Amino acid sequence: MKATTALRKILHERCPLNFAEYMNLCLYHPEYGYYAQTPHQVGREGDFFTSVSCGPLFGILIAERIARWWREADFSGTWRILEPGPNNAALAIDIIKHLRSHYADAYLSMEYVTIDPLPLPRQFQELALAEYAEHVRCLADTSSLKPCPTFVVANEVLDAFPCRLIEREGDGWKEIKIESREEGCQLSEARYPCETPLPAILCSDEYADGYRTEIREAPHAFIDSLCRCMTRGRILFFDYGFAQPEYYDPQRKDGTLRVYRNHRASEDALQDPGLCDLTAHVDFTLVMETASHAGLKAVSFEPQEFFLSRLLRDLLQQGKWDHAWQTNLQTLVHPSHLGGKFHAFELSYAEHDQHDATAATRLAF
Repeated sequence: MKATTALRKILHERCPLNFAEYMNLCLYHPEYGYYAQTPHQVGREGDFFTSVSCGPLFGILIAERIARWWREADFSGTWRILEPGPNNAALAIDIIKHLRSHYADAYLSMEYVTIDPLPLPRQFQELALAEYAEHVRCLADTSSLKPCPTFVVANEVLDAFPCRLIEREGDGWKEIKIESREEGCQLSEARYPCETPLPAILCSDEYADGYRTEIREAPHAFIDSLCRCMTRGRILFFDYGFAQPEYYDPQRKDGTLRVYRNHRASEDALQDPGLCDLTAHVDFTLVMETASHAGLKAVSFEPQEFFLSRLLRDLLQQGKWDHAWQTNLQTLVHPSHLGGKFHAFELSYAEHDQHDATAATRLAF
């Protein structure tokens, strides 16, 4: 039985599903989910590009940020880099290589931990990182990790968290659910009364009939799982999204849910379940609220172009620039490319940083 046929059968048996349940099965079913396969989704031969796909510079700049944190923190003993959602381990390799070449003391006391709950990708990551096996662990979750100083790097992780779909109708908000007919397990949308708590910003009369958007549950479990393995540290997210007022702008009437396959975007999330990526932009205000409850403070929240450009200046001052990275750099920081599409969001845990007022303002927090 072909994977997509098998997944359609599973979906049919479980329908009706809210969209978050549907998205979770499509992406993370342990056998047939999109991300359960050998990592091939990213890059020229895959379905979409990320900042890692266009060359090693992204990982090198992150390594510089981590090394500066390690140096300024001035602690001794074992410390950790933690990467949830490592996909094909390309980012891990770029970071580790740079630290090994330029920051030997940090490298020798470091462990690099990748977190992926799906067995096939995790096996791939173990093989890809075998050269660094003495310093690397590839785990399904964080439960076995003892707390120590930790720097978390999460590149395009939050956008893949399942989301619900809601739509405004004359008598209020409706939730979009997925139903299946017997004939060929044909999937379709249906509208149900919305019983899910909504962000307060949506409780107004500004939204016209037909306005559709996404809502996610606060990622408490995810954030807590990161903090539990830290004595102190940082969490650095790179992702696309908005602060809440922009996310739920009444003019953004079609939401942000997108489907990617072979570098083509569409809005038909029901056509090829398990064979394409489903993603929606990140509500960074919700992430900040969740992080604050866990004791995290915002260090910075800004477009990727500004964050990486500061790190680039450090790299240039140290004479580590390679002109072969020029094209890579333009893709990462140009505002019409990834530089303007993505945000860098850095948070601190159990450290003495002051809450960044500018970041708080931008997050409407």
